Amino acid sequence: MEYLRLDRISPLESEFLSTLNTLSVFLCTVTSCVFAKDKIVSGSDDRTVKVWDLKNMRSPSATMRLDSAVNKLSVSNNVIAIPHDNRHIRLYDLNGNRIARLPRSNGQGHKRMVCCTAWCEDDNAPCNLFSAGFDRKVIGWNIDMQNGNS
Repeated sequence: MEYLRLDRISPLESEFLSTLNTLSVFLCTVTSCVFAKDKIVSGSDDRTVKVWDLKNMRSPSATMRLDSAVNKLSVSNNVIAIPHDNRHIRLYDLNGNRIARLPRSNGQGHKRMVCCTAWCEDDNAPCNLFSAGFDRKVIGWNIDMQNGNS
């Protein structure tokens, strides 16, 4: 494991490090953090997802309080795909508005916790959202990005 040695930092690096912000507003472990254009989206075991504006990182621009811990989330086209310990995936927009829950009916989704989600940027792909779970499955979802429906 490497450690950052402060006595070997150049003046340019020192100037950069002084501009860093620390976001310590979660009650539990932060499980993911991703860039989404001019925003950062972070999720935590404290059952919250927070959206941060890069221009003002003093407080989140949106906070989603959820019913289960958040795992490795992903963002595409202003839609956040949030995988949960409770076998579900929730879709929200960057303003914190709930769009949908996956699966929409029983038997279609994961049988155990969902570890992560990833968006496919290929418009011609049959599925544009993928999820992986502790049930040893990867599931492809076809999400209508206009309405958030699968």
